[in-house]
This record gives sequence, structure tokens and C-alpha cells, in this order.
Amino acid sequence: MITKHKMKIIIAGAGETGCHLASMLSAENQDTILMGSDRVKLAELDAARNFMTAEGSAVSIDDLMHVGVPEADLFVAVTPVDTVNIVSCQLAKECGAKRTIARVDNRDLATGIGLDMLKRHGVDMTIHPEMVAAREIARFIHHSWVSEWFQLHHGELLVVGVRIKAGSSLNGRELRDISSGNTQRWFHVSAVARNGCIIIPRGDTCLIKGDIIYFSILPKDLDRLAPLCGQSAQHSMGRIMISGAGRVTENLLSLMSSRRHITVIDPDEDRCRTVAEKFHDVVVVNASASDIVTLNEEGIDGCDLFLALTGSSETNIVSCMVAREHGVASTLARIEELQYIPEAESLSIDKIINKKLLNAGSILNMLLDSGSDDAKCLSLGDAEVAGIVACNGSKIVSRPISELSLPRELTISGLIRNGVAQLVDGGTHIMPGDHVLTFFSAGALHKVERLFHN
Repeated sequence: MITKHKMKIIIAGAGETGCHLASMLSAENQDTILMGSDRVKLAELDAARNFMTAEGSAVSIDDLMHVGVPEADLFVAVTPVDTVNIVSCQLAKECGAKRTIARVDNRDLATGIGLDMLKRHGVDMTIHPEMVAAREIARFIHHSWVSEWFQLHHGELLVVGVRIKAGSSLNGRELRDISSGNTQRWFHVSAVARNGCIIIPRGDTCLIKGDIIYFSILPKDLDRLAPLCGQSAQHSMGRIMISGAGRVTENLLSLMSSRRHITVIDPDEDRCRTVAEKFHDVVVVNASASDIVTLNEEGIDGCDLFLALTGSSETNIVSCMVAREHGVASTLARIEELQYIPEAESLSIDKIINKKLLNAGSILNMLLDSGSDDAKCLSLGDAEVAGIVACNGSKIVSRPISELSLPRELTISGLIRNGVAQLVDGGTHIMPGDHVLTFFSAGALHKVERLFHN
């Protein structure tokens, strides 16, 4: 279920991640304050954004007290420095903050014994953006025709985003026409991404080539989606080329099988040396991804997948275009500037990784009921996907879905009942305790809240 009251949330760190989180949370009608040390930047943000700002140090008890940390429901530390984030969360907890989240880039601290230690000392949750990104990329390697992937209740119910190709039988059809056929039994169209915007669809929504369609589906039917969307059948990703030898790449390599032939290219000699020493079965080349001669020598023409993971969004977009010109079947780009994502999608880059959106999904999970490990959330930029537990006595369980007069910003596509997944239709009657798969536009959290609480 969703939190029953307006939360006071304090974010320490006014960089791009902190600003994006503050914007997202304030759009959900949460009482949000962004802390930072740059007075000029904070003044500009205060004038242009719908959240409050405060000048101060995240590791100053006086400054934390001044911004109201003792009354905070949630304290989030996302500065660039791990130690600052950890210490500030510990101080915030001591000052009275109910829950704390720290961005931690050090893998040893963000997992295992390190994570357990932090939890004992006031850090309730850690965000490890590089590892989250690496896991998302590893998933894409296994299902490269799927742009987005979200699972509910240990994978019993899936949401997958798939791009519609010209040869798809869905191209040019309205949802009402699709639902009237025999396809309605095994998938539910929950959202549509088009021109950088998320559409919560209705019966007259027409699907067109280039759309990314978010399907809710049972795992047993997943392989049926590829041909329906005009996508090629899954092919082996035996040869992979990676541009960028940073932390995301390191984490990804630690997750991948040694059976693959992997080449990593980076112009930084020290980064190349670090990766080569840690992963002896990986070919590491000290060169720029724009060096066409080197790319040819390293066999880009024979690659199945190209991953552009440098710190430059522009470089990554161009690298994927070059890979396409050389016949690489699938491409993935790390793009940190949100304004570049529509451009990248228009260039048919198969998968885009944005750490801000991954962080946002993690933070939004804290707005869901902490009593359930199954409460999950995925941020799609201007929309959210969430698994929410239906509360006894709430409006959502009062009558069948078709009689609920759901707001246009919300759609319900599936549920888990007694451990069993099912898709829903207008006649489905949600029961108390059901884990309900919902899609809703950014800013509609309060409307969802009213549906799921008594």
C-alpha cells in the first residue's frame, strides 16, 4: 500500500540526481526540501522548481536541525561522496529522521556485511547506482528485444517494454480492436512510450511503429511477444563490445559468464589496466570508441551487442550509431541527461540506461508500505509502475474494476492473489491483500493513495 500521509522528505545533495529526485517527489505532493552548499544554484532552483531548498552541510548537526530533520519521514543523501552520505544518514537518524537512504558507490559497503553494518548504524537503505545499472544491463543481455523489465512477486508477473517494429501485427491498430480478438487472454497493454512521453492508454489509443509498449504478462507467455511486436527471435549474445571501462562496466563483468567473448575499449590507460587485472578473460583495448580502425581490428562487424557505457551521453549515442552502421544487431547506451533520451529513442537504440531513473524507482519504493517486501516500483520518467497491496475497506476492493471510475492517469493490469498471478479485465474484483500491478502518471500518487486506503 502507499503511505497514508503527506511525507516530509529531505534530500542532501543538489546535483543532478538530487534535483531529479526532488522534482519527482514534489510532483507526488510530498513536502520536499533539497539541501546543498551552492547558494546561487539553490536560489535558481528555488525560483524554477516546485520544491524548497536550504543551504547547509549534510554533516552539520546544526544545519540538519535547521531544515527540520527531526520531523523528517525520509532523509536521502545523494552527494558524490560515500562517506558524506553515510555520516549524514547516521546523524539524521540520531536527530530523529524516521528512515534514511544513502547513495553508496563502494560495492563492499553497499552489499553483504558492509550493508548489514550500515543498517545497524542508522542507514536503512543504500542506493548503489552502478550495480543497479549493471544488473539491468545483464538482464538486457538475456532478453535483448526487451527495452524495460519489471517483475512483481519474485517474477510471477512481468511488465516488459518492447519496441514495435514495422512488421508487427499491432502496428496501426487501436487497443479496442486488439482486445476484441483472441490476444486479450495472455497480455495486457499497460502503457505506451512515444516521443519521450508515457501514455496511459485507453481503447482508442492507436499503436504505431517505434512505440515502446509496456505489456503486463505471465512469464510462460513471454516468448510469444517477440514475433507479435515484429521483433526477431532471441539470438545468442556471444560476442559483446563495451565502450567505457568505468564502475558500471566492472560491476557488469562481475555478473557475466566467462563463456562470452567480451572486448572493452577505453582511452584511459589506468582504467584499462584495472579492468584487465580483475578480469583476465576479457580483451581490454586502450583506445577511443571513435577510433574506427581499432573497432574494425577488434571485430565490431562480428559483434552481437554493443554497450556504450562511458560517462558522456553524446559519445554513447554516437558510438551506438557507429555500431549500427557496422551491422551490430543490438545496442545499449548509458544516457544521464534526461533531455537526450527522446533523441536516443528516435535513433532506435535498443536500450537506454539512466541512473537517475533507476535511483528514482528505488526512492519511490520507500513511499510504498515498508511492511511488504513485494512492494516494488519502476520509474519511467513521467510515469511509475508499482506493485501495491490492496487494503481492506478501500475503494479499490469495493466493486469490479469497470465500476470504479478510475482516473485517466491510472491503469491496473494484473495482480497476485495467494501467490498466483493473473491479468485483469473490467470484470475483475480486487480483494484485500491482493498485490496489484498499477501504472500511473507522475503526480497521480495521491489519487492512487485514495483508491488503495480505507
